[in-house]
Amino acid sequence: MKKNVKRVIYKIIGLVLGVLSVILCIKLSKHLMGNVLLGLPIGVFIAASIRQYTDKIIKKL
Repeated sequence: MKKNVKRVIYKIIGLVLGVLSVILCIKLSKHLMGNVLLGLPIGVFIAASIRQYTDKIIKKL
């Protein structure tokens, strides 16, 4: 595979995992505490961490 194709695949994977983490944190927060807004910052933080990790992987390619 070419480097550009791998980069696009890793970016898509990072984006999907980030969105899923936000959604799951919101649902978990709603289920456990009854408040949706408490899970949003945690989900955004996890999504940003995933994004940074995938960016590190992309730079190594």
